[in-house]
Amino acid sequence: MSSPSEKTRNRLKLILAMIPALGLAFILSQFLRSVPAVIAPDLRAELDLTAGQLSALPAALFFGSAIMQLPSGVLLDRFGPRRTIAAFLLVTACGVAWFAVAHSVIGLTLALLTIGWGIAPVFMGIIVLITRWISRDRLATASALAVGFGGTGMLLSASPFAEATAAFGWRPTLLMVAGCALVMSLGVILTVRDRAPDAPIVVGGSESLLDVARGLNFIFREPKLYAIGAISAITVGSFLTFRALWVGPYLNDTFGSDLIERGNIIFVVSLAWLVSAICIGPLDRIFDTRRGIVTVGALSMALWFAVLSAAGNTTVVTVTVAMVLLGLSSGLSSPIFAHVRSLFPDRYVGRVVTAINLFIWGGVFLVQVGTGLLIDAFPADELGRSPFVAYRVMFAALAVLLIAALLFYRRIEDVPPSRDTGEPDTQT
Repeated sequence: MSSPSEKTRNRLKLILAMIPALGLAFILSQFLRSVPAVIAPDLRAELDLTAGQLSALPAALFFGSAIMQLPSGVLLDRFGPRRTIAAFLLVTACGVAWFAVAHSVIGLTLALLTIGWGIAPVFMGIIVLITRWISRDRLATASALAVGFGGTGMLLSASPFAEATAAFGWRPTLLMVAGCALVMSLGVILTVRDRAPDAPIVVGGSESLLDVARGLNFIFREPKLYAIGAISAITVGSFLTFRALWVGPYLNDTFGSDLIERGNIIFVVSLAWLVSAICIGPLDRIFDTRRGIVTVGALSMALWFAVLSAAGNTTVVTVTVAMVLLGLSSGLSSPIFAHVRSLFPDRYVGRVVTAINLFIWGGVFLVQVGTGLLIDAFPADELGRSPFVAYRVMFAALAVLLIAALLFYRRIEDVPPSRDTGEPDTQT
């Protein structure tokens, strides 16, 4: 019979074996969500797009992820993260290859929709695995490390992708990325295990379709879901809309930044977000609050969006500092997911986290489309550049949305790590 220390060592070995494949899959998903910011001005020039049409392209990716959240949540609960993530990575590879060879707005949009479907279960699958392998009071810390690891994809989509695009073109570069997705699918199948050997089995794979429907009904009848969903949608949606779509056009239109300069600035902003994603997660255990951490972060995000709105078209350095401070405030996913995880029973974990992800990617989609329409309301010049006042209004609108979502979120109770020791007292 194995000793506790031996079991701990064996568990650690299994976790370490899973990290490379899962980490690369998460890096890929973050990379693909962030790529449009670098090539947005090039797509706009190549296809003669308006701001609204430009925003609709990456919005298609987030819409694809949003509509696939609930189906992928059911698949994660019924078939496990290993098979679900591996299968969806194949879909991702097809979508990336399609995007690389498409030459029409419709083709690019459908390809991004497919990519959105493919990457939909990656992060949620990792969160499900974390809940099965890591103790409950350390969920925010573990998920923060996972987000930080995956956030490398944001960095790769900035300067490195800009350099590769300048050297080879963005289409050949993305064809290579599609090949990498195929290899990652194989890696997940070979190395990932759905649960620890000594973990209790949570009934899920034997659920009937009626049981699944009842579980979804139970989740969506809980008012707390919508409060957390709102703060998730607006915090992630506002930053990703800014980072993955408008940073490039904003720098190009306001300061005349070229591809390499845009890539370098986006890299620095992404690095700031990566630092925040790693550092903010463990704060819930230090201060013994999750709602408090999210509150401070959301207020800080609103502040820096307001600063960007008020700063004017001063200098690139000034707005870069503001954008970096915004990035340092935006890594709030870990305490948000730990908070929502503490409010629902274990057997619903896959559906709960994907329900929140539905709010997140739905929020990103709506914010991207909305900001595109907002910027479109201000006439572009003869070169297709939007005026600075359009971006100023957009920054102010995002600050207001953050405050409104925060007020809604503050209505639900906090569940600090010190009190998160088991299933909540919630009855089906």
